[in-house]
Amino acid sequence: MDDYHLFKLSVQSALIGVITDKLFAVSCELRRSHIVIETYFDGGVLEEDEDLARSISHEVLADFPDGYTAEYRCYSVRDVQPRMLDFWAFLRSERRAKRKVSLAASA
Repeated sequence: MDDYHLFKLSVQSALIGVITDKLFAVSCELRRSHIVIETYFDGGVLEEDEDLARSISHEVLADFPDGYTAEYRCYSVRDVQPRMLDFWAFLRSERRAKRKVSLAASA
């Protein structure tokens, strides 16, 4: 399995059982050996939201060999519009969330 497919599978696995009512979206990218996971939350970003995002990134990084790095970013959908990096790992239904989301990849 190539790194990109492993990455997609790893992110999905890391999300099992951890999606909260506040979590609005998770967007991810893999650039060479650097992993980026962006999480978007309804309302303000609390410490427990940061902990969730950190945990997801650590779970994903554990699936890769030494030399890979990971970063996570947390945003409130009140402040920024969610954007897709390489792919959406999770995106709440717009009917429920009533927010506009760009489904295209960011540049």
